[in-house]
Amino acid sequence: MSTPFRFERPENLEILARPKLTVAIVIACRGGQEKLDLVLASLAQQSYPASLTKLYIIDDGSEPPIKLPKIRPKRSQVIQFKNKSGHWGKTAATNGSLSKVKEDVIWFVDGDMVFDPDHLAHHMKWHHESDDYVVLGWKRFVAQWDYTPQALSKALAAGKFMDLHEQSWGKELWEARIERTKELTRPGVEGYRSLVGATFSMRNTQWKRVGGYNPQLITGEDVELGWRVFTSGLRLVPDRQAHSWHLGYSTVEENKEIIHRHNDPTLAQFIPQMHTIRARQNFDWKVATYQLLVDVRNSNLSKLLNQIDQLVGLVGTSVEIKLLAPWVTLQERYSPVADDFADIREIYNWVKGDSKFGFIDIDSNAELTIDYLLSLFAHSPTPYYLFTDGDFAINLKDLVDSLLISEEGLLGVASKDDRRAFALFAPALARAARTKGNLYKNISSQWGVRWITEERFLELNQGKKSRVKRFGRYLKREGKKVNSPRQLLIFIKKLVSLVLRKVLKSG
Repeated sequence: MSTPFRFERPENLEILARPKLTVAIVIACRGGQEKLDLVLASLAQQSYPASLTKLYIIDDGSEPPIKLPKIRPKRSQVIQFKNKSGHWGKTAATNGSLSKVKEDVIWFVDGDMVFDPDHLAHHMKWHHESDDYVVLGWKRFVAQWDYTPQALSKALAAGKFMDLHEQSWGKELWEARIERTKELTRPGVEGYRSLVGATFSMRNTQWKRVGGYNPQLITGEDVELGWRVFTSGLRLVPDRQAHSWHLGYSTVEENKEIIHRHNDPTLAQFIPQMHTIRARQNFDWKVATYQLLVDVRNSNLSKLLNQIDQLVGLVGTSVEIKLLAPWVTLQERYSPVADDFADIREIYNWVKGDSKFGFIDIDSNAELTIDYLLSLFAHSPTPYYLFTDGDFAINLKDLVDSLLISEEGLLGVASKDDRRAFALFAPALARAARTKGNLYKNISSQWGVRWITEERFLELNQGKKSRVKRFGRYLKREGKKVNSPRQLLIFIKKLVSLVLRKVLKSG
């Protein structure tokens, strides 16, 4: 399997005539036996070979317990998950129950879905092509249904899946995102929101590598998983041929305000892109927006703080910082009035108690190669990784914005006096790190690397024309998210807040 470039993928894959990969079909549920019987009836009609699939129903404390109906896949098993304090719910039940599952691919299914017979086969054509896909089924919502498992099974066998419902609706915001990002081949940073738990599949090895569901989440676990999938450089694939019906409204649709109140603060802890939610409160967050390396050997406190202030100028963003300098020399005897290391000593004494700062000791004359600098980043769900020379007066936030516009994996800037800075995109770093060979070369071949002069960088990011363009892109991007009066109000508040910040900043 060849390593892909960015999020590109083949087009028009066909269902395989002789597939080889095994599949664990996983449904975690609590109650809902009546709908579950319909789900299993549709799973029993899947065209993917039954000999390669096994159904695992994880019963998260149902009363009465879930039972296997008569119409079901041949190889089916109910796992009774024992609830206890601090160890209950879908995330705990799924993580615990799947730890020993051996199948090649895991297909996650909600207990209120009805699937077209070729649904799983369309997922699996991708997993046979490469091991880094996370495949999303295509679903439509229906308000009413009156068929029994027997009638459903008969209709599916007769090829009448699309005739089951005359009226249905989709998630407009979700489908618009798919369109806007060219089927998630150019997802920017928003593609992660496309992963929803109703029907998605991924390789078992990838599920385990990204860490499964976040055990600190009770709901919204699919959104947070989507973020880690994205920052890991995996490719999300929405397959429009993998049809399904969602029986009834989703929990979020029926309880929007309650669910947002419950989910927003927890999801914002782990997803830096949710900076508008983070901006509501002045707290620290579990996952930073940026990891920043600064060579402060030729810097001072004022320069360092200015670089950081510019980077986190957008409310709701945060940074973890590693400072490179000959810190060990600060242990030697010195005179406060004749201190060769006065600048870095002042930096150290001011920031040493701040948990977002760390220190990496280097020699006073060390040459920092790109390979060395890349090795210092600790890959995490943080989306952006940056390095700068401490005496390089570059706006790091503008550098990140330029990185996103360029779609490169790494964008670097070099000045005439040999000062450097670069920004690196998390998916590019993660994929390159999984590939054998030189990390920098992997980023270049898999995602793209571009270096530009400081003059060119300033030309791209300064001036009224550039600001107007950026503001226009912001309006276009955020405006597309508005699909309700509530979201319109949120958009207006964000716009007013942004304008006020710019006005106050300019005096």
